[in-house]
Amino acid sequence: MGKIAEVLRANLQTIAQSDARSLRELDQELFNAKAAAQNTPQLQGREHLKALLGMGSFQQQTVATLKRICKENGISGYSKLRKAELAAQLTAEGISPPPRPLESFSKKELIALVRQLIGHSS
Repeated sequence: MGKIAEVLRANLQTIAQSDARSLRELDQELFNAKAAAQNTPQLQGREHLKALLGMGSFQQQTVATLKRICKENGISGYSKLRKAELAAQLTAEGISPPPRPLESFSKKELIALVRQLIGHSS
């Protein structure tokens, strides 16, 4: 019975050392990932986000969004206007269109945006 106990004890020590080594490696990887995340450039507010999404157009927006933009900018008489008329009115007022809604992006475009945000090239 003594030899079996010694073999089991030796195996348990080997497993414990292996687990400790794995935990140290994992800890180092987490430390490196945290350091890399701290070096990643952060978004510089809404302007950076708008630049990342690109220039939008009024045609890409919903009628409800166009009416909200009119209301926010103090434009009156917009409630009965159609989409094209709303777009023309906003353009005439010199209001710049918001970026494209995220829902209008394709899966490939969204992946490219995320890669650009985290700083990876494709």
